[in-house]
Amino acid sequence: MELGYNRNARFTKWVVSAGLLTEPFVLIDVGAQDGEHLRWRPLGDCLVVHGFDPIEEGVQKLVEANRGRPNRYYHCMALGNTDGEAILYFNPANPTSSSMYQQGVNRFDIERSEHHRTVPIRRLDTLLSDGLIPRADCIKADVEGFERDVLLGAQALLRAGVLGLQAETNFGVSPTYPESHFVTIVEIALQNHLVVFDVAFNRIPRASFQHALLANGIIPELDAVGRPATVDVLFARDIIDEADHPENYETPAPDLSVGQLIKSIILCELYALNDVALDTVKRFAPRIGAELDVDRAVALLADPECVPSQLHAEVRALHAELRATSRTALCTKASIRAVNKLANNGTPALGKATAFPNPVMTALLSTFRSSSPLKSSRLFSTLDH
Repeated sequence: MELGYNRNARFTKWVVSAGLLTEPFVLIDVGAQDGEHLRWRPLGDCLVVHGFDPIEEGVQKLVEANRGRPNRYYHCMALGNTDGEAILYFNPANPTSSSMYQQGVNRFDIERSEHHRTVPIRRLDTLLSDGLIPRADCIKADVEGFERDVLLGAQALLRAGVLGLQAETNFGVSPTYPESHFVTIVEIALQNHLVVFDVAFNRIPRASFQHALLANGIIPELDAVGRPATVDVLFARDIIDEADHPENYETPAPDLSVGQLIKSIILCELYALNDVALDTVKRFAPRIGAELDVDRAVALLADPECVPSQLHAEVRALHAELRATSRTALCTKASIRAVNKLANNGTPALGKATAFPNPVMTALLSTFRSSSPLKSSRLFSTLDH
């Protein structure tokens, strides 16, 4: 499960190498045990990271691993909507699942063994007003259900110019989240002009289902069955919509400098949303053009490989083979459309006039059976015939 990750990031690399980013890009990483994601690497020394985690062992590893690197600051503390101390329910079996909430009984056979630790807890707004952190461009919050408290303690920081928010969430309801965790986070984000830009999630089959399969000698395939479990969401400011349709928002959108426009484009590119990034360049070309070459920016962002995928590469190869064999076999435009729909996780509507050359069909079925997230046996039954 992962949000978009652009390994090329051609625009960002150009902006950084040419010195066109005149101020650092600040990332607040809340729940930083594993360090910041590789997607941020193209920013180089222009990236400033303030990472927070209440687990001392994890923070110490980050400090040691980043010793000598500029602009990396790791703080051993919890973040929330209060200043003082709090109980951390530490899980030594899986430290990344430790939480500020006590975990209840689960139905998924996930190992938990909680140790209570008293840890310092601070509000991001307090750290901002005390000058311990700068204004942020992006916040990442992955704190095992405590995201609401982190964001409620960061209202001033969010209003100070945050362009993006990556939050881990779920669709569960509870006394703490009567409207669901997801709805609560969406509402806080929207109050700060941050709307959903991307979503990724996994599935976890319930333990009783797994046990039933095992009893029949079948090893359960994780992430194949089950309700959406953990959900990663990218929120960002839709600055084009803000400019063209201000009536869509309850409050006026904060003004953006040219530097923030460029950072917004960078944010979209690093999350592999090159279409949004390019559209932003085109829409605000008169302003951005004062700082950089708009035509070159468009050319760099028009990257079909911004989301590299073995599946997509194989589909493109199949397109080429279908075209090559169309002279000797019945391989109509409907065949091409069927492949397109498969590549986009759709269900193809194969007509009777559509026929694939056998070797191509074999490769097609093999590719999607091994690589595609499609799970419908009915789909593959249709294709086999």
